[in-house]
Amino acid sequence: MKTQGSEHLSMDGAWHRFALAASSGIMLGASFPPSPVHSLAYVSLIPLLLLLETVEGTWRTLRYSYVSFFIFHALTLYWIGGFVVGRDVWMMIAGAAVLLIHPMFYWVIILLYIRVRKRLGLVAGLAFLPLAWISYEYSHSLSEFSFPWVTLGNSQAYDLPRIQIAEFTSTYGISFLILCFNVIGFVLITKLATKSWKFRSQSVALALLALLLLYFGPWIYGKVRMARYETPPAANALRVGVVQPNIDPWEKWRSGNESPWISYEKQLADYMRETKSLAGQDLDLVVWPETAIPFPILLPGNRMYWSWLRGNLDSARGAVLTGLAYTVFYDSAHAPATSSRARTGNRYYDNFNSAALLVPGQDVGPIYKKIVLVPFAERIPYADAFTFLIEPLKWNVGIGMWGKGGDTVVFSLPSPNGPERKFASMICYESVYPDFVRQFVLRGAQFLVIITNDSWWGNTSGAYQHASYASIRAIENRRWIVRAANGGISGLVDPSGSFRHGTQLYTASTFHGSIEPRTELTFYAQHGDIFAGSCVCCATLLFLLTFIPQRKQSGQT
Repeated sequence: MKTQGSEHLSMDGAWHRFALAASSGIMLGASFPPSPVHSLAYVSLIPLLLLLETVEGTWRTLRYSYVSFFIFHALTLYWIGGFVVGRDVWMMIAGAAVLLIHPMFYWVIILLYIRVRKRLGLVAGLAFLPLAWISYEYSHSLSEFSFPWVTLGNSQAYDLPRIQIAEFTSTYGISFLILCFNVIGFVLITKLATKSWKFRSQSVALALLALLLLYFGPWIYGKVRMARYETPPAANALRVGVVQPNIDPWEKWRSGNESPWISYEKQLADYMRETKSLAGQDLDLVVWPETAIPFPILLPGNRMYWSWLRGNLDSARGAVLTGLAYTVFYDSAHAPATSSRARTGNRYYDNFNSAALLVPGQDVGPIYKKIVLVPFAERIPYADAFTFLIEPLKWNVGIGMWGKGGDTVVFSLPSPNGPERKFASMICYESVYPDFVRQFVLRGAQFLVIITNDSWWGNTSGAYQHASYASIRAIENRRWIVRAANGGISGLVDPSGSFRHGTQLYTASTFHGSIEPRTELTFYAQHGDIFAGSCVCCATLLFLLTFIPQRKQSGQT
């Protein structure tokens, strides 16, 4: 982006430009979990900014930036299509579409930056870039096409001290720090490279000081805050258990040839055996993972299985939170456009990926039906408007076209020695959305549960990334999180984001531990995405300045 009056940076040849674009993508991808070099994110955009200063033409700029963001996605999300295991055709198509198309979403940031850079100059452009990036990340989390998995701040999920600021800003504040570090680092490098600044000048000293403050300031604050949560839970804390069965996620949905419930019956028996093994620990709650019961056990036709499960749970004398498939029927007048028609009668139905709290001696209470569904994998975005796509895109591994829930249920767990404890359960992908999780806390959740099935993707980065993001949710709300995954990674996450009792992938495991229900609200829990919203406002105002006619300087032709 060579502009009049800009400092000249020599970067001749397509291969040099490609190397810059690729190095940004590689460092971005290498900074995400499970990589230990998460600090690469702090310098990952410097090569891209250098590239943008040397490339002429909007289309060429977009092509090179696509290289950066495609490599970033390929390294971070290579697992998303199930190319390693499963190899479901529709899943691979959807995954390939994400890898190829989602990098183009970042063109919005690049195009906005180009305009501000050209109209208002380099300083304004660099000040605008972090604001525009946060505006993109925040707005991109709001629609049914949203995919906040690769939010830049998520890359730091393993760096617990530095991400403690999430209790004020959510993950967007972490992204903002990374972007500011990149911008100042870019300015420092270019000024030194063009000899605009001398190495021992005051400007260099100020830039280095700013970098030190951005990198070590949050770390110092975080270490102080984390010390507050190092004490073990109190003696009257809640005692919870987790069952990780390690059932093949593909086989669990397939029925036997002689009876449709043979494999399901075995799964129930395995869960009950492990749950009863925890009976001597005097637990308040046992958590089973997502769709632990993969068939609609609450329907009248499955009464014998429900009676068997109910009797065993009552004898175990402990409450169980379980994921299950839940079916809702409608008459023709009230059926959603996306529902399916029943085989008999003029009835329609939806299947929901759900969670239920089963308390001994009590009827089944409210059923939480998953609200945020994975685009295409679990539901076609805006399916009500594209009903003609529903039937062709359904497939039978239990993830084709789930119904969409509408209520953030908060469960009440009875306590024999005190008031009920309130908690909420997110199902899998929902835990990636900061504001969505916050809504449960505002409704009174004293601890959080994440049930998931991360076994679809094999032993790849996906499960590690998803597990690590629970640390950010715990910090944002200062809540304990109980994480139960079908094949791992399960564990207890304390309010500082530290994992306790973490399990290994693809192992059957049963464990128990103590957590503390908490009632205080963090700044983020109370005020939500006020930081991200402020970035949107500032970015919008700065961008609007580009439409104000600029006065020509005297003598300029």
